[in-house]
Amino acid sequence: MSVTVYLSGHLKNFTGGETEVGLESDFDSLAEVLEALWKRHPALRDRILNDQGEIRQHVNIFLDSEDVKRLDGLKTAINANEIHIFNAVSGG
Repeated sequence: MSVTVYLSGHLKNFTGGETEVGLESDFDSLAEVLEALWKRHPALRDRILNDQGEIRQHVNIFLDSEDVKRLDGLKTAINANEIHIFNAVSGG
């Protein structure tokens, strides 16, 4: 299965400018996709996961239009070809 990971612009400093990363494998879970992403861009890990290996509070990851924090987090089954990773937007 082919999965494309779309990264917000603030993360491109850690990918050599890439904001779209194509990955090929038989992924069962989001954790497996992210492991493949870390192999290509290891500096992303600390920007997306905290020290406990969980998705950072202000990072959003969507499979198509589904927020993985409302699903099974890193255990979420991969049933989509697109993953979007970006920082939460807030303000006042």
